[in-house]
Amino acid sequence: MITPRPRCIAALLLWFFAGVAPAQITLTEGTNFSVDAAHDGRLAIDLLGGIWIVPAAGGVANVIATGLLPARRPRWSPAADTIVYQARTVRHDQLWLYQFADGSAQNISDGQFFDQHPDWHPGGERLVYSSDRRDSGFDLWELDLETRLSWRITHIEGDETEPAWSANGRDLVYIHRRTDQWSVMLRRHGQTDQVLETSTSRLSSPQWRPDGSLITFMRHAADGLSIDMIILSDPLLIRPFITGEDFFDAPVTWLDRKQLLYPANGVIRKRNFDSWTSATLPFRVTVSGNKSQQKATRRLRELPLIDTPPGQLVIRTARLIDGIGGGYQHDLDIVIESGRIIAVEQRRKRPGSIVVDMGDLTALPGYVDFYASLPAEHGEALGPLLLSYGVTTIIAEFAESESLNERWSGKEMPGPRVLRAADISSAQSGDNSLWLVTIAGDLAAGVERRSRVADWLSVGVPILAENWQVGLGSGATMLLGAESLPASPRGERYDDIQLANGASAMTIVSGLADARTPGLAALLLSRQAKLLDRSAAAIRRFTERPILAAASSTVVLGSKPNGLPPGIALHAEFRALADAGLTQEQALRAAGINAANALGLGRQLGRIAPGSVADLVLVDGDPLANINDAQKIVAIVRNGRFYSTIGLIERAQAAANVE
Repeated sequence: MITPRPRCIAALLLWFFAGVAPAQITLTEGTNFSVDAAHDGRLAIDLLGGIWIVPAAGGVANVIATGLLPARRPRWSPAADTIVYQARTVRHDQLWLYQFADGSAQNISDGQFFDQHPDWHPGGERLVYSSDRRDSGFDLWELDLETRLSWRITHIEGDETEPAWSANGRDLVYIHRRTDQWSVMLRRHGQTDQVLETSTSRLSSPQWRPDGSLITFMRHAADGLSIDMIILSDPLLIRPFITGEDFFDAPVTWLDRKQLLYPANGVIRKRNFDSWTSATLPFRVTVSGNKSQQKATRRLRELPLIDTPPGQLVIRTARLIDGIGGGYQHDLDIVIESGRIIAVEQRRKRPGSIVVDMGDLTALPGYVDFYASLPAEHGEALGPLLLSYGVTTIIAEFAESESLNERWSGKEMPGPRVLRAADISSAQSGDNSLWLVTIAGDLAAGVERRSRVADWLSVGVPILAENWQVGLGSGATMLLGAESLPASPRGERYDDIQLANGASAMTIVSGLADARTPGLAALLLSRQAKLLDRSAAAIRRFTERPILAAASSTVVLGSKPNGLPPGIALHAEFRALADAGLTQEQALRAAGINAANALGLGRQLGRIAPGSVADLVLVDGDPLANINDAQKIVAIVRNGRFYSTIGLIERAQAAANVE
């Protein structure tokens, strides 16, 4: 057995990612997993995106073939013959059942809704869960497994989540959140709901003791998480239960009224109710590697310029963000020739040049949407609309991307530069038109395609994994979403995440915006939004606001997962990035130099500097103080040509009317 720890894991990771990986790697830790015990003592944990079965006494864990990953929060049925779990898609979570009898996995959710936190009724015939099936946020619902009929059981303003049945099936505990207040709620059979505990800091993961005498829950304080308990006496008593560990946000699981298990410090912890100490219940998970992987190298690529205008154009602004350093530079001329910036220098007279004085406006590098959706129904008229949002480069899976790029590079129908992406299953080796390759699936699918991933990386094409499980298997360089590389509540990354992360920080493609992103309603009322899609709306994709550790990951803006029309989607991501903890400047870099570096175009995109392409956004505001000002666009320079925002919108309207 290989059990990687500090120095050992560093060497092991080097072997794994450099192409001489051992056939098997054994992990004894996990990050942010949950644990649930069956009535016969077997344990289910969610690790590496799969569901693993651990013997009651600990030891070797065996993965079940769910057929859909990443899987989270497994819960045993009362008969221990079925497991219900959440499966994370790009958009949101859904509920699945795994049947041990035939090894089948079945989706039991309606595809359009966000379903999560399943719990079995002790009778085994129905489930309770939280869902956003109404406009009132998350509510609690029940599902009859035989008939597949479902019904709503809470009607409170705000979110009701994380339900748990008592052992006798008569009482229900759950979490209610309204604005910035969390409550542990109790519903006794035939009685009105009772507030057991309320806090302005988050409360989560309630669970019953089998005898119904108390309820445990997680308290999220500034100094970390703790397990507290509510003793159901008269009056109620609320006491700290277990403190001082790196707890994962998951309910405890009771083996009986005296013994419980909980995940913390990367392992499963076992404790007697009347004890002051806990012991580790060990597990071992074995991951298969691939000996044939080649070492990947990053290569710089050259961005072709199409139909660039003659002459010299000078953009004069009060201040600019060059995308490289910090803060503003003031009173400079941006000198442009043949579609590129040739100088950024102090103002002076420029005879023979076209000088556009933008007064007190702010100049920024053009926005890059690294992973976008590009619908076909708007036709060529979509180009000016996207450009009016400041989107000067877009990477998307689009069949006619090359011809569209050529058309949108000219002056008749301007639009963003279009760079082609493709799924690895359809990407043809040697295709020089590809700028991004995506890969989906699970850990096993990643291992199977590891050599193809290495081939693409060797020619400078980045690989974007849909989740960190397939990224781990494939050796992809980029991962989609805020939850791609999670850390524990204390910021620790245990063996599983160290294996995924390797020796350096991974590049995260954002995909963060959802229905609760601040400022989204105003964005959807913009003039361009009405032309793009009058019915555009964001869905709820996260229970809680995602938080990004900006210091540990390079973040690139990619809007496709949020499901909004392009252009709108990019600015929704700006808002979501700021809400996730990035500074305004870090958010702008995500659509600038970070995206350029990921494409191997570090000196050509995402900056206002000599040698860069002449893609500029001119805004009436202070985007370093308020990211929303990044949308207050007055004019755009694309491919060395100057366009007013109003002119672009009118051009799009005219083209749409003709079509």
